[in-house]
Amino acid sequence: MERLCPVHATPMESRGKLWHCETCAANYRVRGECADCGSELEKIAACGASNWWCNRCNELKSKSKVKTELVAA
Repeated sequence: MERLCPVHATPMESRGKLWHCETCAANYRVRGECADCGSELEKIAACGASNWWCNRCNELKSKSKVKTELVAA
């Protein structure tokens, strides 16, 4: 999956859990937001699959119901 820098709209490089923009030398992380309650979600990765967990709703969230954005790390 390619991500674009939110400032320069240039392709970013994946560095573990972060995304790096060479143009502005900034690191970003992906922030997930629960579509039901608006809380920040926790990303859980295990056995090759990744899911999103909402602590407020106390349940797993489908990727299709998660709003994601890049925020400064």
